[in-house]
Amino acid sequence: MIRVLIADDEKPARGRLVSFISEYPEFLILGEASDGQETVAQVNRFEPDVLFLDIQMPKNNGFEVLQQLTCDPVIIFTTAYDEYAIAAFDVHALDYLLKPFSKERFSSTAALIRKILLDPMDYKERVRSAVGQIASGDAYLERVTVKDRHVYSIIPVQNIQCIKTAGGLVYIQTKEREFQTDTTLNQFEQRLDPSMFMRIHRTAIVNLERIEKILPWGQGRFALVLENGNSLHISRDRLQEFKSRVGLKV
Repeated sequence: MIRVLIADDEKPARGRLVSFISEYPEFLILGEASDGQETVAQVNRFEPDVLFLDIQMPKNNGFEVLQQLTCDPVIIFTTAYDEYAIAAFDVHALDYLLKPFSKERFSSTAALIRKILLDPMDYKERVRSAVGQIASGDAYLERVTVKDRHVYSIIPVQNIQCIKTAGGLVYIQTKEREFQTDTTLNQFEQRLDPSMFMRIHRTAIVNLERIEKILPWGQGRFALVLENGNSLHISRDRLQEFKSRVGLKV
């Protein structure tokens, strides 16, 4: 019997998981938690085999919950848009369910759980490693998830042309289109690989691999033209670093 605990602050989301899990006779639901503190208390009390864990919950988020557990359940993240979870825990023995998920998607998670439980020690080492990466800030984003009306779009970071602010909002630009996101530029700057991305202005981060042209802009300033045709200006205080990064000898 695989003992399961569900942690999510949204009652409909918990109900969806209960419905899907109930179709598997080998799974036993021990209980449900609606916030981080309750999750920690129930996990440490019942010591489930599997924890379905939402990231953004009140009274301790998913990452903070993991730091307080006294046992090592298999962790399956459920998230609507948290790109940090998707990137940091993108390992073979650790899964995430991107809301809204289908019954078919859940079935692959159930199969993965069975596989993980065949070698739990290997899994636990992977979890500890992943949590350590989050704490140290060593895990860079591999993809970003954004809500686009009623659809969640997953953008591989290599497809990002730039990230910029305008009118108090943050936008991610790809070659084809633009997406609004709730993540701040400062958060992106901390989570994106600095070998690929650079903050060139207080309002913009650019993917160095997507720069098509560098144009003189007068008085020692420069503008960048990206593959999507959009242009960005480099602030004076970041110009020397940019020149060094791209090998510009002017």
